[in-house]
Amino acid sequence: MENIYQYGYPTAKRIVDLQEACKVSTETRSEEYQGHYRPLKVAEVRIELPVYRIENIRTKSLQKEYLAKNPDVPKDMFNADPYSIETQETQHQLLKQLVDKEGLMKTFKKEMTQQTEPIICTDEGVVVNGNRRLCAWRELYYSDKIKYKHFQMVRVAVLPNHDPQGVYDLEVALQIRPSMKDEYSWHAIAADCKEKAETIDIRDIAKKQNKSTEEVSTLIECYDYAAQYLEAIGHPNEWSRVEKQFFAFKGIISGRKTLKKPGDKELFQEIAQAILQRPVKGERLYSKIPKVVSCLNRIADEIQEAFDITFDSDIDDELVLLSGDELDTDNKNAQIAAGIHAADKPDQVVQIVDRIIKADEDLEKEKKKRSFVLDQVLKAVTNLNNAVSGMDDFMTKEGIIKQLDNIEFDCSLLRNWIEQK
Repeated sequence: MENIYQYGYPTAKRIVDLQEACKVSTETRSEEYQGHYRPLKVAEVRIELPVYRIENIRTKSLQKEYLAKNPDVPKDMFNADPYSIETQETQHQLLKQLVDKEGLMKTFKKEMTQQTEPIICTDEGVVVNGNRRLCAWRELYYSDKIKYKHFQMVRVAVLPNHDPQGVYDLEVALQIRPSMKDEYSWHAIAADCKEKAETIDIRDIAKKQNKSTEEVSTLIECYDYAAQYLEAIGHPNEWSRVEKQFFAFKGIISGRKTLKKPGDKELFQEIAQAILQRPVKGERLYSKIPKVVSCLNRIADEIQEAFDITFDSDIDDELVLLSGDELDTDNKNAQIAAGIHAADKPDQVVQIVDRIIKADEDLEKEKKKRSFVLDQVLKAVTNLNNAVSGMDDFMTKEGIIKQLDNIEFDCSLLRNWIEQK
């Protein structure tokens, strides 16, 4: 009857078999659990016995993505009956994604590779640490029970109970060890922090995670923004799409905080979403996003022209009457943001952003030259000559006087600067 079960015995049988295995074992392993170190009995059990821990931090995002991609599956699948055959089989497949991504299968496929450290489980046979290793061993053993016979029995260090808080604290403690830290995706940790923040003070969460409160707050903010982004692009909870974009979201959060006006924030968000969808080759994604803030209005002007966005000035009549100015920049940027969203052309947005950022970077390099001012004046002369040669009756004259006034003012500043020398 034992071999009927591949992903965990029924609870009563797990408990009894673990107790019997512990009685004949002499091996122990010390772990900090419920506030102090204690020796845990290390027993040998059949590979079919343990069950995966559904609350595993590492698979939180994968579970959400699975439910999003399989709408016919009950939404409470992972909560209603975590030890059912269906749930455990699904959890096995999710863990296998991690196993494949991290190359664990390749490691354990070597014939001489044996289990070196026991996995850790509760007194009910729920695996607290070692879920991925167990998944890999099962894949190999079930594929060829003769070749991988050495995985027929697995060693487990058994906790004295199954206290939920104690189990969670142990998982977090193991997670932050240097050898374990990189095994968790950023959004999995963030999801766990966000969930815990509903009932636990963020300072306590930070302490458990060995992070500052600011780091935990940033993680949660990035998670919230990433969730909004996935909704916006029509792929809610598909967290694999943002696996490597933590620093991009961190840049977005940082950039938004420097902007005060709602319209600027909306425009920045639309541009950032375009960059997330179509990262420019040759430069790390997250390094572009903060640079957008410093040249937001110039990017807005180019996008407005490229997408032929016309402004609805009626909504701003009161402001125009009060200030005497044209449509205010914040309102204009809000309408450009809406135009970007409606156009749905992330490639074109990214091309414009990349061109303007590159022009800024080139300009900064030119500023280091002694001939910088002269070079810029020569460029201005060339552009003015082109404007004069291009004069024609069908050309618009609107706004030219204002720009000529600006040019004359700048010319006076340059003359004063020259005379001071």
